[in-house]
Amino acid sequence: MNRRYFLKMAATLATAFGVGGLPGPVQAALKRLDPSQIPRLIFIQGLSCSGCSISLLQSTSPSPLEMITDYSQLLFHPNLSATSGKQAMALINDYVDGQAGEYFLAVEGSIPEAMPEACIIGHQPFAKLLERAAKTMTGAVAVGTCACNGGIPAAEGNPTGAVGLPEFFASRQVDKPVIQIPGCSVHPDWLWQTIVHLVQVGMPELVNGSPKLFFERTIHELCPRYHDFQQEIFAKKLGDRGCLFKLGCLGPVAYGDCPTRWWNGGQTWCIDCNAPCIGCVSPSFARKKNLPFYRLAELNGQEAH
Repeated sequence: MNRRYFLKMAATLATAFGVGGLPGPVQAALKRLDPSQIPRLIFIQGLSCSGCSISLLQSTSPSPLEMITDYSQLLFHPNLSATSGKQAMALINDYVDGQAGEYFLAVEGSIPEAMPEACIIGHQPFAKLLERAAKTMTGAVAVGTCACNGGIPAAEGNPTGAVGLPEFFASRQVDKPVIQIPGCSVHPDWLWQTIVHLVQVGMPELVNGSPKLFFERTIHELCPRYHDFQQEIFAKKLGDRGCLFKLGCLGPVAYGDCPTRWWNGGQTWCIDCNAPCIGCVSPSFARKKNLPFYRLAELNGQEAH
């Protein structure tokens, strides 16, 4: 048994037994995936820090290598692809111009509407490339909060006029499906499992544009400290046990399954580390100057910061 076969078998067994918190439809899809149906992905980046791409490499079951080679055909990625320059742009242009077949567009980062020159790909503004792709792509996946809602680049007072992919396409009357997978950074399971669902099960049920599988309930509802909230046991400073609401936790306005999925291969997540949820999956994340990530304890009657 060679190493590749062993890894593939291990991933299949892990999936069959639910390792990694795979939803039922996705587990079934992985086991019967037809190689001829593997989707082609063109992954491009706008105004971003590449944090979502780094997070995607932390996938555990299946591994990033298997997701990229066995469960998808990653045609291009700015950080992962060996090709670059003219060769990379020739590949992208062949698909975007409709000469090479069907593909899904994966977009990380926001689009600088008021400053097109702030993001250039292949000597053309990012926005122009997206307008061309909108005519030929099968659909798009907005990867991360920046791509979904503008994120940090769209913060109040920014000069770029940054917007998310859904808003950008809506302004161009683009009638193609756009699946929003928010997060700063995005959880690898949310993206990879959505792609598998698209291929074998079909379009996932969406709530507010995002897969219901992951974004149906608030983090507050699922939080293991919800009982503390009900009993009014509140932490007074960072590091304290108890509900973190009065220290700025935004779990009540953030939809995601972080409390049950966890991060870093299922090792931990923000509140487990005694840090408040900063609502990175929320459309309002980092948008307003007066939105605090952390607040002084209101128990002492201090003003919020």
